[in-house]
Amino acid sequence: MIDINIEGQLYKVSEKDNLLKICLSLGFDIPYFCWHPVLGSIGSCRQCAIKQSDDPKKKNEYIIMSCMSAPINNSHIIINDSDLINFRKKNIELLMLNHPHDCPICDEGGSCHLQDMTVMAGHNNRRYNFLKREYKNQYLGPFISHTMNRCITCYRCVRFYKDYADGQDFNVFGSKNNIYFGRYIHGRLKNIFSGNLIELCPTGVFTDKVYNINYSRKWDLQYAPSICQNCSLGCNIFIGERYGKLSSIQNRFHEKINHYFLCDKGYFGYDYTYLKNNPIKIIYYQDNKKLIFNYDKILKKIIHLILNSKNIIGIGSPRASIESNVILKKLVGKNNFYLGILKNEKKQINYIIDIIQNTDIYFPTLSEIENYDTILIIGEDLSNTNPRAALAVRQAIKKYFNIKNNNLDIPYWKADAISNMRNKKLNPLLITSNDETLLDDISLLNYYASTLDQSILIFTLADYIKNNNIIINDPIFKKKIIKIKKILLNSKKPLIISGTSSNSLSLISASYSIAKELYKKNKNVGLFYVLNEVNSMGTGLIKGKSLNSLFLKKKSITHINSNIDTIFIMENDLYIYEDKNILNNFFKNIPNIIVLDHIVTRTMKKANIILPVTNFMENSGTVINNECRAQRYFQVYNPSFYNKNNDRKSSWKWIYEIYAKLNGFNKNITLDEIIKKCEKYIPILNGINLAAPPATYKVYNRKFARSSIRYSGRTSMFSNINIHEPQQPKDKDTIFNFSMEGNYGSDINYTHIPFLWAPGWNSSQALHKFQKEIGISSKYGITGFKICKKNKCKIHIKRIYHKNNNVNHNNQLIIIAHQNLFQNNSLMQKSNLIKKYFKNYYVIFNKNDAKQLGILNNYLVKLYCLNNIFILKTHISKFLNQGLISLPLGVKNIPLSFLGKIIEKIKVLK
Repeated sequence: MIDINIEGQLYKVSEKDNLLKICLSLGFDIPYFCWHPVLGSIGSCRQCAIKQSDDPKKKNEYIIMSCMSAPINNSHIIINDSDLINFRKKNIELLMLNHPHDCPICDEGGSCHLQDMTVMAGHNNRRYNFLKREYKNQYLGPFISHTMNRCITCYRCVRFYKDYADGQDFNVFGSKNNIYFGRYIHGRLKNIFSGNLIELCPTGVFTDKVYNINYSRKWDLQYAPSICQNCSLGCNIFIGERYGKLSSIQNRFHEKINHYFLCDKGYFGYDYTYLKNNPIKIIYYQDNKKLIFNYDKILKKIIHLILNSKNIIGIGSPRASIESNVILKKLVGKNNFYLGILKNEKKQINYIIDIIQNTDIYFPTLSEIENYDTILIIGEDLSNTNPRAALAVRQAIKKYFNIKNNNLDIPYWKADAISNMRNKKLNPLLITSNDETLLDDISLLNYYASTLDQSILIFTLADYIKNNNIIINDPIFKKKIIKIKKILLNSKKPLIISGTSSNSLSLISASYSIAKELYKKNKNVGLFYVLNEVNSMGTGLIKGKSLNSLFLKKKSITHINSNIDTIFIMENDLYIYEDKNILNNFFKNIPNIIVLDHIVTRTMKKANIILPVTNFMENSGTVINNECRAQRYFQVYNPSFYNKNNDRKSSWKWIYEIYAKLNGFNKNITLDEIIKKCEKYIPILNGINLAAPPATYKVYNRKFARSSIRYSGRTSMFSNINIHEPQQPKDKDTIFNFSMEGNYGSDINYTHIPFLWAPGWNSSQALHKFQKEIGISSKYGITGFKICKKNKCKIHIKRIYHKNNNVNHNNQLIIIAHQNLFQNNSLMQKSNLIKKYFKNYYVIFNKNDAKQLGILNNYLVKLYCLNNIFILKTHISKFLNQGLISLPLGVKNIPLSFLGKIIEKIKVLK
């Protein structure tokens, strides 16, 4: 730490930071454009000018760019004097010469960093009277609009897309005063992190096309902090709505998880929340007639069915909250509760939980992945299943210079210098997989093989690390083992990554086995597991039966358990998991099928009672991510406020009201009370109440506002119905109000910020006002709470080589799964946007198998398997092993249970 004097006040500051970060952290307002806490400094915008001198009498003062300058001990800094004010004002006037000044029609208006900085710098009069430079805009795909005339050449976009996220189809072109940021030709941006351009751009060059569907200005949106529902990482997001429709998804900084960036699934995967056919009414089918019931009538009907049922079961879901799953388990009983996942996935999750609970090996958070110097990914296509983890892996691999050559004393924020010194040398990334992955471009070694062969490789490697004397007969295989071993043992901090999308308990066990051996070698090893759904870890902790145990097989004929007469299916589509023929027979034998969901599914179409439930933006609840961190998502709006005929309520409210009615309890209950019951009923969940403050938490005796005081039009929102303003709903479950009344802003002590705003900072760049250390930590602590406690029980290594993973020698093709960014999530598959632009599903053939079958790329083929027919486009792979055929399991009537099954017949349609 060193001493510097800023505006006459002495401060102790870190000499590692630049002066812009230091001044912003101390609360001073300095305009800037090109600097970013993660992307660093390049000094292109010249807007963050300050004065520095080494004399208290201000002799030898000189203007410097604060983003490109390190602090000097005992120096004196001036931020605002007439020279600096005039310098910034004239500079931003030059930046704005060719800007179209189209704020009223720009989607960024009201949330624009350029607007904030223009006001801050004092530029308010246009003196340039000549023709402006004009550009043609490009089509960049269905997610992002491009308006190049608004560009001020801060270079943030290309520094993120090309340098940070390694995108190959976006660049900067031109020179001097004729710079263009875009693609070589029109077309969809291919990088899976393209959505970050919207928030990174300080102007309106890149704006959100999806946001345009239900567009409102930032000040007219109601917000809540939430958790992304599209994978198991639990990235933090802000959700903004207007008129009961999602308008905006923005990144919410979390120092242990997503930091400043989201993947495109997180930004654009949510228009299923406002589909026209989403259920909003209670429906009862009697003699094939559709009846609309009210709340009291349906509750009475369900109670009657339960009291007259011999066997009731409940099927939960890894996309439903902890509260909903636990209360359903409480309603039907421990022996009648099913997790809503297949047996193999359940085993994998249970084994991962055992590893987390019973080992001293460190489990890093998502953001900590970036600090490892060698990474081994086993059987997981991270870029498609958990993309934000893949982005963290990219940063770790590119930190070779920082780790190996820090003696050069180049500050971490000098982006260009570090980029030049790296000279494309990378840390080792090793990948085993069925087929090529999107991380192959930075990997040092790839091993493409069946799941069986991957397991053999990793187990053999673990044995070889443990004992050099083991015999390996295959010389090529041995050479590969020796190379990987050498890389891992030469590393100081290796990380092993695996996950459940491999569908292999053996691979999960193998990943632990190798981490265990590296740990014994005194390596600072880490283990990181990714799962399939947002609450997969939560369902594993709750415990219950797998879906497989619902079906008993005898003599090749499927016999259904005929004792079941009432079934609750909560937020789950069973057709994703099991063969439609089996499920159709299953449902035929159950007289009472009660489905709770917020979206129409194939399972819902089998129900005779439909209870409409709220989606994640319409209710509050808890989910547990891959590292066992319990996190709370919050209701953004009350659906019945916009539509009095809307019968939606949280799943846990529906289930608890049924449970309370059966047992004579008070059916009115708050979320905090439900959470206490969850912790009592399932002790391993103790601590989930600490994921967020209780609903009674207040500051200055006030709750917190979901909207800013600038929110307009509320009083006229329903003027076509009633001239009187309706009363806002009361929220008894959270710390927030459904209005602009209450606390908000960076000076209020609370962790769960619903939106970013600070005086003079309207855009997302206001984040630094809420941070203790910019880019590092939040002002009031991290959100969420890790609940898994150590038990120190022995973990058994499970060397399970499933026969289904062996290559068949009868020229038959065995089904394995491949992942796709937008198609491996059951809810995103319902999205109109995804169905329109990502409608093609592919079957992947090995090149030799394809040659024998006379199949080329993009042929249309008909596949026959277990009385099912699938019609898919073809893709030929150079890396997929012969004898395997890769299908997008879980989509387009191809259930997950088909893993390992054999394709009986293939017909080429071309």
